Amino acid sequence: MILKYTPPKKKLSEILKEFGPNPALAASVAEASREMRRSSMRKVDFDADA
Repeated sequence: MILKYTPPKKKLSEILKEFGPNPALAASVAEASREMRRSSMRKVDFDADA
């Protein structure tokens, strides 16, 4: 029998606490978060007559 252990997922804030204060990492995470919120799906028109 094979058992697979999957540890519980940690929150990002918990993971970042392990690294200690790191302004560059915090800025990078904040920028990535803003970028993800700004991104959106583009509407594509598959018009065969075009």
